[in-house]
Amino acid sequence: MKHWLTIMVAGLMLLAGGTVAKALALALGMICIQAAIGSVNDAVDAPVDALVKPGKPIPSGLVSRRGAVLVGVVAGVLGLVISLIVGGPVVAGLGIAVLGAGLAYDLALKPTPYAGACYAVAFMAVPVYGWWGAAGELPPRPEILLPIAALAGPTLQLANGLVDLEADRLAGLRGPVVRLGRGPTLVLLGILQSIVHSVAWLSVPRAEAAPGALVAVVLAGILSATGWSLSATRDPARREWGWRAQAASIVLLGAGWLAVAVADG
Repeated sequence: MKHWLTIMVAGLMLLAGGTVAKALALALGMICIQAAIGSVNDAVDAPVDALVKPGKPIPSGLVSRRGAVLVGVVAGVLGLVISLIVGGPVVAGLGIAVLGAGLAYDLALKPTPYAGACYAVAFMAVPVYGWWGAAGELPPRPEILLPIAALAGPTLQLANGLVDLEADRLAGLRGPVVRLGRGPTLVLLGILQSIVHSVAWLSVPRAEAAPGALVAVVLAGILSATGWSLSATRDPARREWGWRAQAASIVLLGAGWLAVAVADG
């Protein structure tokens, strides 16, 4: 996920009029924040990964749990420092929100029904992080953008949970997807995807929109539907590609929608 969020930050900064150098710098800050979340997650999940994913760095002996935590601390501090220097206190505060949501997920909420709330917070904060870093203000039409982002976060969390459904069951984890079961999760995932993409499409001023931006919004919907179909398969490898396709669709949807909003404004 960190790659998609990094691309989103860089793309939004450029769309908001930021320089390439500044976009790359804040993208690096987001990479560090996501690396911190991922390292702590690996440290927390190490006992489970030893059973179901023995090839990962900690179970394989490549990195110790203490080393992973240390990497997380260093990466998190570095990411927030970069956010502060490049974007100022508001952007640093948004970086803290993303990091805090990720750590809350890693340390406490991942196996609970509230795991999606962490994704919702992060997905609302990331677009503002990128846009504010370039323009010093909220993105266009935040009353529509932020609710869409908040709903997109839990949607992707469900798609991600489907990838590891069998492994999580084997390990005794009780996250939202395990609690719901495969069938109900797919139904809920489809409903949430439909809401996100429908609201985005209906809120686009198509008469004034650039054709390329509209094509991006349409392609995002097609990519999302393709991802859902892959998530519905029994093959974990295909479900992994389904999750990636849905993550990419959210980035493409956000870029296209904001490009239309900028042109309209």
